[in-house]
Amino acid sequence: MKLKTLLLSALTCLSISACTSAPKIPQIQAGVLQEVKNLEVYPDTTENKARLTKFTDKCVIEFTGKLASGKSVEQWSFKGLTLISGGAVTFARDGSSQATKFDLYDANVQKNFLMLRSYFAKDALAQCD
Repeated sequence: MKLKTLLLSALTCLSISACTSAPKIPQIQAGVLQEVKNLEVYPDTTENKARLTKFTDKCVIEFTGKLASGKSVEQWSFKGLTLISGGAVTFARDGSSQATKFDLYDANVQKNFLMLRSYFAKDALAQCD
């Protein structure tokens, strides 16, 4: 009986130490800061929304809207005032899709990003610094 108790105690101690010494997985996503809907954007979309999400090293704006020809999803990554990346995927009604990576130095791309970013509250954007 003492042997069983000793073995059970040893296994318990090992399992507790294994749990406490396990490596911690870093938090990848901090969470959604704000979501806005029914934005006035170009090209015209219906049932659109934009979500500002904070990650540990950046923020991402994801815009989703329905076009006459299908659905469009844009993602804009930035930190503070610096645009890191941007792109879009358009899903056509026939099942095809097309991906586009934005030229970050293009004046219209910068203008679209700034316009989209302006829909979010200043205190939400301040968390992206």
